[in-house]
Amino acid sequence: MTTKIMAMVDALGNLVDFTLLKGQQHDMAGVNPLIKDKEFGALLAELRKAW
Repeated sequence: MTTKIMAMVDALGNLVDFTLLKGQQHDMAGVNPLIKDKEFGALLAELRKAW
């Protein structure tokens, strides 16, 4: 079994929050827990494909 780590960082790259997902779970499942109840002016996302 694999694990995905989804992280939210501030503009300086400092960790704000993170969540763990099953490796087979779609990345979108981890977005809501990260952004829920947080205020932000912009959202930048990056998706990296591991081969």
